[in-house]
Amino acid sequence: MSSILILFIIAYSLLAWRRLDWAMMVILAALPSYMIRFDVFGIPFTVLETMILVAFAVWMIKNYKAIIENIKKRFRKLRVTSYKLRVTRYPFDYEIIALLIISWIAIAMAGFSDAALGVWKAYFFEPILVYILIINVFGKFSVETHCNASLRKILWPLAFSAFFVSLYAILQKIGLLYSPENFLPRVTGPFPYPNALGLYLGPIVMLLIGWLFGQFRISNFACTRLSGEFRIKNLSFYFLLLIVLTSILTIFFAGSEGALAGILIASFVLGLFLLAKKIPKLKNLPTGIIAIVFSFVIFSPLFFLFIVPEHKYFNFSNNSLNYLSDKTMLKDISGEIRKQQWRETFEMMKEDYRWLIGTGLSGYQEAVKPYHQEGIFFNFSRDEDFRQKIVWWDEEYKAKHWQPVEIYMYPHNLMLNFWTELGLLGVLLFAWIIIKFYYLGIKTFIQNSAQVNNKKYIILGLIGAMTVIIVHGLVDVPYFKNDLAVLFWTLISMVGSMKLELKKQKNN
Repeated sequence: MSSILILFIIAYSLLAWRRLDWAMMVILAALPSYMIRFDVFGIPFTVLETMILVAFAVWMIKNYKAIIENIKKRFRKLRVTSYKLRVTRYPFDYEIIALLIISWIAIAMAGFSDAALGVWKAYFFEPILVYILIINVFGKFSVETHCNASLRKILWPLAFSAFFVSLYAILQKIGLLYSPENFLPRVTGPFPYPNALGLYLGPIVMLLIGWLFGQFRISNFACTRLSGEFRIKNLSFYFLLLIVLTSILTIFFAGSEGALAGILIASFVLGLFLLAKKIPKLKNLPTGIIAIVFSFVIFSPLFFLFIVPEHKYFNFSNNSLNYLSDKTMLKDISGEIRKQQWRETFEMMKEDYRWLIGTGLSGYQEAVKPYHQEGIFFNFSRDEDFRQKIVWWDEEYKAKHWQPVEIYMYPHNLMLNFWTELGLLGVLLFAWIIIKFYYLGIKTFIQNSAQVNNKKYIILGLIGAMTVIIVHGLVDVPYFKNDLAVLFWTLISMVGSMKLELKKQKNN
């Protein structure tokens, strides 16, 4: 480990000891720092997980007495049910315990390999530590006229992170920073591949849109006309608007169509929530749309493989409509590759009870290898006689339409990703966590909808962020990456903290 990394860890440890809230803000602002890797006695680490472990250790040391006392209270409450003790439970506590148990079983399924232990550490254990830290360090999210300090300490770091990631990608686009040639003209930002930009920026964009809309609606953040001129009362509104616009532009430059589709659908859902406030008859419509979208994503492999006719195309007189049709029906090259992955995954899951137990953490690539097809024939020209020509025409024609397919780390579908890694119980658990997130988020929004504060719009931003994750998860991997797993549990912790605050208000 270089002297620079040692100095950074020492400096960060001192910061965490003096101002743990600032140290947490650094973590949230530097989520992409997981790409800076090093070894300690042969054990791989990243800068991101080092900061998480240091921050959690500092919190434990500073609060060990209270932690021990709460544990004692919890055990006394379990043993003596008649003895009334006030023990505040973490939201999603049972789900977290179940997740840790299921993920540890998945490690055992993988033979306790180094890869499985690394995945567990980076995608489950450490993100849950961030969840615990956010709830305890940033405290309550009280209802105020404007966004309070606790929420700002989460939102601003994510905003700055999105801004610098977008700036990096835009500088790549204009040629001032190196961009990997194998992905040109798409940009990658600080990440190794373009889709990582959409996966990271998409949920943050929707979270910031909710915050931005709340600032616009609250007069103290808006512009007022004075003597025929506009006077800016708070520049943060315009800076947030700049971040949102540059982030969306970056996603476009990255060619991340899944993220763009997620932002469009999430924005539509948020618009329905705002419309439902004015039209009571529509109050259940946004929830219904979310349920439809979530259900569709869960069952999307079955829909596209067994219901959508294979090798059939909608032919319009307009090329743009044909392009849109192929994209939505997954009949473009990336869609056909995804469907081939799903076919191989389903074949693999039929054997050795993998439909029940999965492949174990980090075990998908090896498990699917015997079922993998080296490539597919793709109908680049949308030829209606393509299937016959592939059989009867010469080798030159076949070579022109052959598309190699590699073995990816995950099946690239939200449901199949969790199913293969964690088994049937794991995918059901994550589905439940997402459903509970929506339930608490919508409930909190309704309870705050009549009040004059921008917290309710941030709740809409949270709902929108999770919707982007789900929609993008139809064809990608929006969780199994260091920064994405931490971002996911950050969203969960924000909704959980709001639930705790509402509970406290009822008790007072």
